[in-house]
Amino acid sequence: MAHERERVLLHGFGAALGDLAARLQRLGYETFVENEPRAAGARVSRLDAPVRAALLPADFALPERGGELDRLRRAAGALGLCLVAVGARPGPDAERRLHEKGVRLCLWSPYHERELRFVVNRALFAPTDSFHDAEKAEVRHELRVPAELAARVRVGGREKPALVYSLSTGGCFLETLRPTLVGAPLEVVLPLPQRELPVAGRVVLTNVPGNLQRPNLPCGMGVEFLRLLPDAREAIAAFVRERARAYEL
Repeated sequence: MAHERERVLLHGFGAALGDLAARLQRLGYETFVENEPRAAGARVSRLDAPVRAALLPADFALPERGGELDRLRRAAGALGLCLVAVGARPGPDAERRLHEKGVRLCLWSPYHERELRFVVNRALFAPTDSFHDAEKAEVRHELRVPAELAARVRVGGREKPALVYSLSTGGCFLETLRPTLVGAPLEVVLPLPQRELPVAGRVVLTNVPGNLQRPNLPCGMGVEFLRLLPDAREAIAAFVRERARAYEL
């Protein structure tokens, strides 16, 4: 989940911004919309309120404005700034130009809130020029990727469906209107590409309607995996790595 009021810059969208700022605010981020280059640079260089993630439109006019991205990254200095392209997927040449200008993450339309949150969190907390080089370390630290897997949950001899909202080698969040009580043991049957994988676990949190409902998560439950065998761990890790690459340029 995002740290409270993490700051995100939206740059270069102009009138095409749409509801992106509102979507980010609903997920708990503080957003700044700056279309003018100097104002954007000043925003990311503020030491008292650093901005480490900047989102820009996928069709950002690099031939005319590519220097803006170089200046933004220089303004961030040692704090680092991760650039993310958002919107309709451009052609291969445009993707190459974005990569050459230091854009490392992407989010192509249409996208779900789970994907938006994942990409922004990754930009905020893993700002690096080479996500591929950090890949193994990230999986080891339980990188959690968005998913949409139709899982089955077995509790006390009964079985019910649930949607895997996010997945890591340490556990998953299951979207369901009937979450199991915290502390209860269960088995999650994950339909991974290679094979169907049953995994033992226990419920560590629930999100249900009420005063304590988390607004940036669907109704459901967080499950910690237990007694995960090496082959099962590797199967989940392979899925996580593949999903993570889908958001990299």
